[in-house]
Amino acid sequence: MVTKVLEEVLTLTEAGTVADRLGHPLDRNNLVRYAKEGRLVARKSGGTWLTTRAAVRDLVVSLEAEKRGRPRQLRLAPGRVVRYTRTPELVSTLTDIQGLRTALREEKLSAEREAQLWEELSTAATYHTTRLEGNALTFDEAKAVIEEHRRRESRDDSGSGNKRRVEVKILKTR
Repeated sequence: MVTKVLEEVLTLTEAGTVADRLGHPLDRNNLVRYAKEGRLVARKSGGTWLTTRAAVRDLVVSLEAEKRGRPRQLRLAPGRVVRYTRTPELVSTLTDIQGLRTALREEKLSAEREAQLWEELSTAATYHTTRLEGNALTFDEAKAVIEEHRRRESRDDSGSGNKRRVEVKILKTR
């Protein structure tokens, strides 16, 4: 029994190695910070921080669940497998998600709602694309320019029957 407990207890340096094997590399300084924040169950004994393998696994799972920045590809050492426990809360959430997916697949949108969604999507895509290229307009300013462009285009299409290409130039404002 004592041997099992001693195998379970780790220093934070050893915990960093375990986290690396689980696909989420963490150094000792980050582990100390997580311990002080209460995200990693650990305690200081003398001058040494101690934790358990289970606490490191729980921390890695919680870090992987966070949505920060780009999603990272899970890197595991060969032959290693991450095992997640299906809690009643997880099963309930997964059931809710599946129910919503089914309802969305079966629901038919009206033509007006579909057109509205496509318009919102194209407005957001245009804004974010031009933002990446250095456009300094806010979303509301860009939306106003896009809507004005659409109004001009619809007037041109309905009036003469001739399609005229309209260019919208957005100047940087600083």
